[in-house]
Amino acid sequence: MARKITKAAPPPAAPPAPENELEVLHPERHLVFGARKVVVREYGHIEWLRLLPQAEPLVAAIAHALEQDRDPTYEEALACLALHIDALAPLIAQAAGLTPDDYAALDPEQGEVLLMTWWGVNGRFFVGRALNRVAVSMREAANRRALQAAADSLATQRS
Repeated sequence: MARKITKAAPPPAAPPAPENELEVLHPERHLVFGARKVVVREYGHIEWLRLLPQAEPLVAAIAHALEQDRDPTYEEALACLALHIDALAPLIAQAAGLTPDDYAALDPEQGEVLLMTWWGVNGRFFVGRALNRVAVSMREAANRRALQAAADSLATQRS
């Protein structure tokens, strides 16, 4: 006897692909300062790992800011970047294909535009490291509290 086979429901539609998949993998931003064209690119994996030691002070500052109970204002974020500019300037210049001297020679408005563009392209690396640090710190604190609670409970039971 034959039996009727029903068709399975079609799989859900995949989300639409980004218009420019390369933009997702390696975002770039194009700036024009007078006659000079600057392309700000994202760091590659090995490049980023090599930059981590220089980025450490900024990562620590971001982690500290994340531990506060509010989002920093633009001016507070800019002040944090400015505090670490000596370590960051070579990183910014590298991502923009400039020499550190070329970056330093930009006028204040151009410099701030480049700084914020660089942050838009590469900031997730710094924030990601800082978020990991905060998460580990929170887990460690929770573990210490749990151990202390268990020790207190054991002490109470013994008395």
